[in-house]
Amino acid sequence: MNQQDVHQGINKMKRANQSSVGLILLHGAGLGSWIWDDLEEKLEYPFLSIDLPGRGKHKNIATKDLSLENYAQSVVSEIYQFNAEKLIIVAHSIGGVVGLEVSHLLQSRIGGFVAISASIPAASGSYISTLPFLTGIFLRSMFIFAGTRPPSPVLRKSLCDDLNEKQTVEIIERFVPESKKLYIDKRNSQDVPVNSLYVRLKDDKALGVPIQNRMITNLNAKQIIDIDSGHLPMLSKTDELARILNTFASKIK
Repeated sequence: MNQQDVHQGINKMKRANQSSVGLILLHGAGLGSWIWDDLEEKLEYPFLSIDLPGRGKHKNIATKDLSLENYAQSVVSEIYQFNAEKLIIVAHSIGGVVGLEVSHLLQSRIGGFVAISASIPAASGSYISTLPFLTGIFLRSMFIFAGTRPPSPVLRKSLCDDLNEKQTVEIIERFVPESKKLYIDKRNSQDVPVNSLYVRLKDDKALGVPIQNRMITNLNAKQIIDIDSGHLPMLSKTDELARILNTFASKIK
């Protein structure tokens, strides 16, 4: 970890003492906490942007054989150092699966759950169970022959459709392969957070609106907000997403 990362981490922790409500930012597959950098500057509440294993300060942890539970426990171990009394889990994409497990483990501290085009499996389901049948078969085949890192053209089309070239290159170059188990392990928890918001992305090429609609049902989302963006609104619609998160946090008691 470089010196800039250290200073940023210290500043985030200091801000946690200034409010009883804090945001836990969970990125999607292959990405890292860096995707939240621009959005963090616009947040009005303390936040903790977490790197899943295999990147950031967890760069030396090999992801190959990690289970969904390993991912969730890694997140929980960081949250224990975050002093906000009430937590809002902000989960993007496959981070929704991890976020549900974290919410279950820390239920007494959870004040809300924001799913941003997030995968929300039904009880005892997995990420792959949320996909159309043929897509799930294709994904399992890809894991066997090519691992969990999609080819660059696929990343461009699915994740970067509305991003500029600089952002697109960064996504491709920094993409980290995940454990296959993250995609196929079933949820341990059966419940969903009571206070939930689903941010539906209308132009998402990675998780289309029909799939997101099923995720909304699985989450039993109390509120739905649409954004006209691709899969990464924290990069393409930063101001709009920040306003949504600040408004949601302002209503947590």
